[in-house]
Amino acid sequence: MSFELKPGETVALVGPSGGGKSTVISLLERFYDPKSGVISIGRTNLAELDLFWLRRKIALVSQDPVLFATTIAANIAYGCEATQEEIEKAAEQANAHNFIASFEEGYQTQVGERGVKLSGGQKQRVAIARALLMNPDVLLLDEATSALDAESEHFVKEAIDRAMVNRTVLVIAHRLSTVRNADQVLVIDKGHIVERGTHETMLAKAGVYKKLVLRQLSVSQHENLSAGDLDPNLLESEQPSVEGVEEP
Repeated sequence: MSFELKPGETVALVGPSGGGKSTVISLLERFYDPKSGVISIGRTNLAELDLFWLRRKIALVSQDPVLFATTIAANIAYGCEATQEEIEKAAEQANAHNFIASFEEGYQTQVGERGVKLSGGQKQRVAIARALLMNPDVLLLDEATSALDAESEHFVKEAIDRAMVNRTVLVIAHRLSTVRNADQVLVIDKGHIVERGTHETMLAKAGVYKKLVLRQLSVSQHENLSAGDLDPNLLESEQPSVEGVEEP
């Protein structure tokens, strides 16, 4: 598997569940290292970079965000030295400020272990606010919203779109709108890139990507669902680059 993520570019990863999309993100975050091949930022091997520095440059918003048993403010500012004003600005950008302000204790509200006192959509927006406060060069994103109710989904999608502006983004894409707007789309299956290109170029040929899109559009029309929302099992569907990486 080899690809390059250029500064300011959005690359969308799509493909069947279990194909290796989340592994790519885990490798870029150095949750573990590849057995072979090179992952680099610019000309520097990722393994040679200070881990603390790296994770200040790259923010991850996962499908199941990790929150700690402390206040909302502390969760947003985790790992950062931030003023209350900066925390609230990040929350506003993440569509989180209004629901936080509705709590009796506001930003000092305790969220409980793993954010148990917040809804799924609220946890996602707190996690997005945390990423925005970091102001990372690279944003790694799993934009799945399948477990959210319609109202929460709307707010989370809006926050995600805002977080992607003017950043280098690698996204596990579940929405056709994200794939359409991506600079490059990689179709990943069984640990390999089986197809790559833009939404338009890959739709113009009878390949794997076109089959995935047409299948999902057919399902959406049959179930009277929005074609902008994709089944995660179908379309999940300094320059970071991955060259010849083999999963550990």
